[in-house]
Amino acid sequence: MKHAFKTSLALAALLTAYGAPALAGNYAEGDPRPTALVSSLNRAEVSADAQRWAQAAPTQGYPEGDPRAVAFVSANSRVAVMADTLIWMRSGLAAAQNGEAGSDLSRPAYRQAAAEYARLRSGPEYTALVQSIESNRASARTASR
Repeated sequence: MKHAFKTSLALAALLTAYGAPALAGNYAEGDPRPTALVSSLNRAEVSADAQRWAQAAPTQGYPEGDPRAVAFVSANSRVAVMADTLIWMRSGLAAAQNGEAGSDLSRPAYRQAAAEYARLRSGPEYTALVQSIESNRASARTASR
């Protein structure tokens, strides 16, 4: 019995000594700590190189080839956005865009829904819907007072 205990104790000590370096976290490959990279260029050279690249960089993917294009934001009212959303749903464009095909212009159903949306959006239906939403909101405000 004493011999088995001494053997298992010696085995535990041996395994601990063997596995200790792995627990230290300082092994050559797989060390999660990053190492500092040394550059052969100074700050001014890096800045000049970045500016040269920006001037010669391809403009592919930017609107009208301008990499610094300004996004224009519409100033629609909350009521106008609500009316536009309802027109979008009523025209069938919301349903046509939903699904795997998405906004596929080659699909006849999508083209038909887009045409209906354009018709409703530019017609008297949109104006009537805006007025209806505004009057409903106004009546709801007066009722809540």
